[in-house]
Amino acid sequence: MSATQLEAEAHVAIGQDARPRFGIGHVSITATDIETLTAFYTNIGMRLVVNMGRMAIVELRGGTHIVIHPGEPGVSSLDLIVDDIDETRAVLAAAGGSPTAIRRGNPHDRFTATDPEGNILVVNSDHSIGIV
Repeated sequence: MSATQLEAEAHVAIGQDARPRFGIGHVSITATDIETLTAFYTNIGMRLVVNMGRMAIVELRGGTHIVIHPGEPGVSSLDLIVDDIDETRAVLAAAGGSPTAIRRGNPHDRFTATDPEGNILVVNSDHSIGIV
């Protein structure tokens, strides 16, 4: 067990919050077609929070929100983690995300894909350390 994991377990044992202090609340991504991009992200497994037509918000695991708003397409990127990289690659392929081959190892497996607006999705196998 690593020193970081031991420290996290010690914090839990004495009732302290062992999670990192910061998390990402919102990430912005631009689109010319908010409806299509919102549908793409909900189709691949993100949760719809709100769609106001002029902007939409979808939610990732852990509570981070992606704010989809009008703007130049193809200028944003997301770096995502998933539990099952092979299944996620298949989901993105079925959704038209044109995923690359999975590069295995060092320190995790990863591939890239694109959303309908040309934004880049970097998808990594989960490599969280301790309690997150």
